[in-house]
Amino acid sequence: MVLATVFMSPASSRLHLDGPRWQRYLLQAIFIFLSVLLSLYAVTWVLQRVLVKEALELEAESFISERAKDPGFPLPRTRNLLGYLDTGEGVPDMPVELQELDSGLHLTVTFADREKPLPVYVEDSGLGRLYLVFKGYNVDRLVGLFGVIPLGILLIIVYGTSWVAYRLSVGAVSPVLRIARRLRKSSVDQAPLAMPMTGLKGEAKELALAVDEYTRRMDAMVERERQFSSDVSHELRTPMTIIDGAAQFLETESGLSEKGRQRALMIRRACKDVSELIEAFLILGREPALLDEERSVDVAEVAESELAKLSMLLEHEPVRLELVRRGELSVPVNRKIFEIIIGNLCRNAIKYTESGAIRVVVTETGLRVEDSGPGIDEQLIPHIFERHVRGRGLQQAGEGLGLNIVKRLCDLYHWQISIANRPDGGVAVTLEIPRSSRHSPAAGS
Repeated sequence: MVLATVFMSPASSRLHLDGPRWQRYLLQAIFIFLSVLLSLYAVTWVLQRVLVKEALELEAESFISERAKDPGFPLPRTRNLLGYLDTGEGVPDMPVELQELDSGLHLTVTFADREKPLPVYVEDSGLGRLYLVFKGYNVDRLVGLFGVIPLGILLIIVYGTSWVAYRLSVGAVSPVLRIARRLRKSSVDQAPLAMPMTGLKGEAKELALAVDEYTRRMDAMVERERQFSSDVSHELRTPMTIIDGAAQFLETESGLSEKGRQRALMIRRACKDVSELIEAFLILGREPALLDEERSVDVAEVAESELAKLSMLLEHEPVRLELVRRGELSVPVNRKIFEIIIGNLCRNAIKYTESGAIRVVVTETGLRVEDSGPGIDEQLIPHIFERHVRGRGLQQAGEGLGLNIVKRLCDLYHWQISIANRPDGGVAVTLEIPRSSRHSPAAGS
């Protein structure tokens, strides 16, 4: 009961334990308490057997030794001990229950004139067979005094010391745990994290101050990065729009040669790529405005729109762009994200497809972009989504950001993307949308 009281004391409730942990502690306390009771019962039984046997053996040895010296030495006749010596001639007053016993200790011998069984010790010697009946009036007191009480005191000391040590350790560690919980719940998008200093002392306070200072610096750095991204996007969008407009104007000039028209087309394609990169970097930088504007997007409709934009850049190329609808798919996400994903996947396919078809297949669970290019070296497939990795060589840097951006966007929403060579040639990039991230086509915006 002492242990149960300790574990359920009001002081323990100040440890700020959550429900599951508190239940574990309570179950542990109950288990320990029951284990101690069973242990005490077992120890009581063992001690009773050992102590009684040892006491009777010593008494028998003492009597035999004294009787050998003095034939008139009396048998034990005390309140707790009765002795009988059978020399072969019979003992008139000896209970009949003793006559059937063998040598050794018998803990529970039932007598007709007594309610409780008594321990009996029988020993054969040169004097005859000695019977010692231990009446047992003080056996429980003996066992408790020399066995149970010392053991109980020892257990209380051990568990009490353990509990005090636990409380001290909790007192030392709990400030660190508070700091860890606060850090776990924090986010870079929140205001600067302020560590509570109440109740903190020594090393814990120093740690809290260091964490507080570090989070403030991190918040300042994140804010600088966010401001930088916003400024860069704003400053780049305007000139890119101007360049794209100028290139589009050049395409309409009647006197422009075919070579010049191709150059203007290349400029427009580059402008499109840079604009998509800017939008992707803003999203990956967790621009709040772009992440919060989520609505139900029809994936096939976005794919059709992106293919229409790209087809204008492939008017003079022997490459077809096809959209295959094999299911309806609607996803609650910012539309720009899917435009970037589909656009990057298609432009990547265009880079490595000299002729043939690039096909976007929309299913009920995701989409697949297939091309008729030369395929990818199997050794490069595990690395293809890394930065600056191109399908034609692992060491070529300067490009290869498209697939990496797509992978990072998919990771942002926990979508699965994979790439593999097609049996009939070319590459297939598959994007799987989890069921929890899908909407029915009728959900709308």
